[in-house]
Amino acid sequence: MSVVRLHEVTKRFGAVYALDNVSLAVEEGEIFGLLGPNGAGKSTAINLIIGLITANGGRIEVLDTDVAT
Repeated sequence: MSVVRLHEVTKRFGAVYALDNVSLAVEEGEIFGLLGPNGAGKSTAINLIIGLITANGGRIEVLDTDVAT
């Protein structure tokens, strides 16, 4: 069972794409880390997963519940 699932998620800030068609799944029992340089979209991905900001496209699910709803 996927605990967190992102499917083709896109987030734009004006003309800048913070995330562009990102897909990933974190399965139950896994430890998952986001690594990358400044500006790679790590904080944006976390903020989308916890519902602080909304995606421009794609689907985000946490424990089989759509974050947008």
